[in-house]
Amino acid sequence: MQPLESPSIESSLPQAELIHAIPGRCRLRIPARRGDAVFFAAIASGLSTLQGVLRADVTPLTGSIVIHHELPLERIAKAARDVQLFALDPTRVGRVTAPAEVLSLDPNVLAALGFGALALLQVSRGQILPQAVTLAWYAAALADWLQPPGPIEEAGGDGGD
Repeated sequence: MQPLESPSIESSLPQAELIHAIPGRCRLRIPARRGDAVFFAAIASGLSTLQGVLRADVTPLTGSIVIHHELPLERIAKAARDVQLFALDPTRVGRVTAPAEVLSLDPNVLAALGFGALALLQVSRGQILPQAVTLAWYAAALADWLQPPGPIEEAGGDGGD
């Protein structure tokens, strides 16, 4: 009995490149079949039957497949190879995107930017006093531009003789 992963089966499958992957979503590209709408319709249909695949979106024009999945990509790639849809070629891996880091923004900075934008809007409308000046004042206060500097330390010691 011949194993499923024989070299002849593996070499006859279209080779997919991993373009990028984040948890739960990946993009593959099969350049050799670019433009083949029938092939990509079969890929979308075949992938949708695989366990762990939530949705598969294909774009035949670019040869691209976006797979939304629950299971690790390695298991889905193995299942796709086992049902002879495509082989994910590890030597043709594109960029792999790590999950985006959460950007921490200070709410005061966001508010200051908002007030600054509103001040510019009021200036563009010709409403400089009091609207634009008031909004600019609020923006500057939130951005700590109008805060008095800290206590000034004297260089001569304690100041008492």
